[in-house]
Amino acid sequence: MFFLRNYFVFFFLLLEGISFLLIFQYNAFQRSGFIGHTRTITSALQDNFSGFRNYFGLRIENEILSIENARLRNELSQKGRYDKIPGMVVDSVSQTAYNFIPSRVISSSVNKQYNYITVNKGLKQGIYPDMAAISETGAVGIVIAASNNYSTIIPILNRNFRVSAKLKKNNFFGIIEWEGRSTEFVSLREIPVHVNVQNGDTVVTSGFSAVFPEGILIGTVENIEDTGENFYNISVRLSTDFRKIYHINLVRFNYKAELEELENRTMND
Repeated sequence: MFFLRNYFVFFFLLLEGISFLLIFQYNAFQRSGFIGHTRTITSALQDNFSGFRNYFGLRIENEILSIENARLRNELSQKGRYDKIPGMVVDSVSQTAYNFIPSRVISSSVNKQYNYITVNKGLKQGIYPDMAAISETGAVGIVIAASNNYSTIIPILNRNFRVSAKLKKNNFFGIIEWEGRSTEFVSLREIPVHVNVQNGDTVVTSGFSAVFPEGILIGTVENIEDTGENFYNISVRLSTDFRKIYHINLVRFNYKAELEELENRTMND
């Protein structure tokens, strides 16, 4: 019924198609122009399609690279065991000090005073609170809660976050904290004024806890302010862009319970 009511439209379109076909078949100039425009449109479509294909392909490649990087970190951890803690016995057949578990960001925020990140690994994958979270570019935060398949991380960009950090070149350590302003900078506190600090100096985790391994990059010194007191106020440019973070390695310290038990026993003696 539809075709019967609109047969003249279809008949007109058929005649138009035949007319264009005759024009392009017997006129070289029009045919050349038509082919050129067709190729332009086809190339644009292919380019867009290729862009979409590369985008999704890149996501898969990044996933593979994240898993591979976690595997390499695990191998390095196995070669360098956590055997420098007084009173801790680590033999050659024991497990490695750290395991790195790759995860993917489900949700995150950067525009609040108390930001959080959620990842797609949880208790079933061996994740628990107080595990470190790092990316390929540096320190990210600490796991504060975990369900069966998801975990919540308190990132560096959270007013409640604190971590022990040090200047890589001389091992003087202080505390990293965020003042809730820029997503690119944090403050390094408690560095004495007699310490040699310069712009561009590298800041890393100190390893003075059962959370972060030693030497994880945090950022570089951007500005040094002498407050007239005993300590500098140092601004550190973060190495990690929290607006682009997607893959995170969660770090399990396998000797955490032993270390904490040792420290508690020492303090109670």
